[in-house]
Amino acid sequence: MTYVFQFFTMMLTALFVENIVFTRSIGTSWMFYLTKRPKELLRYVLLLMAVTTVSGVIGYPLRGMIYNSEFRHVLIPLLYIAVMAVVYVAAYFLIKKFLPDQFEHFGMTLGAAVFNCATLGSLLIPSSERLDLISTVGYGIGMSLGFGFAVIMVGYGLTRLEYCRVPKIFRGIPIALIYLGLLSLAFYGLVGHQLPT
Repeated sequence: MTYVFQFFTMMLTALFVENIVFTRSIGTSWMFYLTKRPKELLRYVLLLMAVTTVSGVIGYPLRGMIYNSEFRHVLIPLLYIAVMAVVYVAAYFLIKKFLPDQFEHFGMTLGAAVFNCATLGSLLIPSSERLDLISTVGYGIGMSLGFGFAVIMVGYGLTRLEYCRVPKIFRGIPIALIYLGLLSLAFYGLVGHQLPT
């Protein structure tokens, strides 16, 4: 029972409290792409969830061997990049074999879901905090759902901003970044962080 509680606690923490987009600004380039293509969002989030879960499970025992090295700050990111590349190749061939009619749709989304900073960040954060396997998997799933949640929130806000009278100089990316910054501050305040005294 404690493992289930630990899993859901870490998943909800990654989803709301440590949302990878709002607290760390990781993955914002694909977020803006996916706000304009909501049909691809579910596919992207599912692939992101699968990749972070599988990479976390494979990388967890391997990172334990590197922790005692003095070069662990260099070796652990390289380890996870190699694991993500192996997962990409395996997923590529599995999708090509079992879903050949969907392969075109999954092809571009798979590369984007594997090789981005959100995936690497969701693997490095539990590694740097030395979380166990259950927490690592929970964090990866929560991060993926949190990314989808952030895309939906930002997409809704950007469509609402289209109806506002935004000054010409702020239209487009500038107002989107201001909106994203305000959402990040709201999440930061929601968590209860305090300014240093």
